[in-house]
Amino acid sequence: MTLKVYRLPLCPFPPIPWWSLAASGQVALDGLEHYPKRTFRNRYTLMQSTGPMEMTIPVERRGGRPRAQDETNRMGGDHDRKAWQAIKTAYGRAPFFEEMEDELRGLFEDGPGTLGAWNRASIVWASSWLDIPVPTDVSAAEYPDTESVDLPSLVASFAAGRSCNWSHVWQDRQRSIPFESLGILDLLLHLGPEAGAGVMPIPQSGFPRPGSHPE
Repeated sequence: MTLKVYRLPLCPFPPIPWWSLAASGQVALDGLEHYPKRTFRNRYTLMQSTGPMEMTIPVERRGGRPRAQDETNRMGGDHDRKAWQAIKTAYGRAPFFEEMEDELRGLFEDGPGTLGAWNRASIVWASSWLDIPVPTDVSAAEYPDTESVDLPSLVASFAAGRSCNWSHVWQDRQRSIPFESLGILDLLLHLGPEAGAGVMPIPQSGFPRPGSHPE
């Protein structure tokens, strides 16, 4: 029996649940979907001393037909500088910040111009440290035979039923840290080369279906 291929959404610094599916195989990266505004496709979560902080990658407003992320331009410049400053404020004390600083600064200060390319660059960067391959892109011909993964439902199921935590620079100020929701850079900046060991593959039986919700 051929296992169904599931489409992982293209998003920046995907959280651990996304990578757990990527590590399990039978997944493809969905670079073809029309970009829906105000979703996790251009957002990721940091942890600061005051609590979680949602970061948004601003994109240019363009009318007309729906577009894929690879056709959606980012608004860089001052937005990128502010985002990089937020990263330094959140994680400057993290154990592996200095080791990864130059790589991350390059992404924020001189990253690709489209949302799709920037998201891919963040995924490739994380992949090199996690030692988890980046899923191949689903093709137009394959699309009808694949199924979309609902990332919010997946993250919720992780929070409800899986242990996900690590020693954190802000644990003295924040008793409740939403580890499963944080962008993967949080895990990497804290654990470095050991981060991949904390990403456990999810079997297909645990894949959440679109619109499903944990009990």
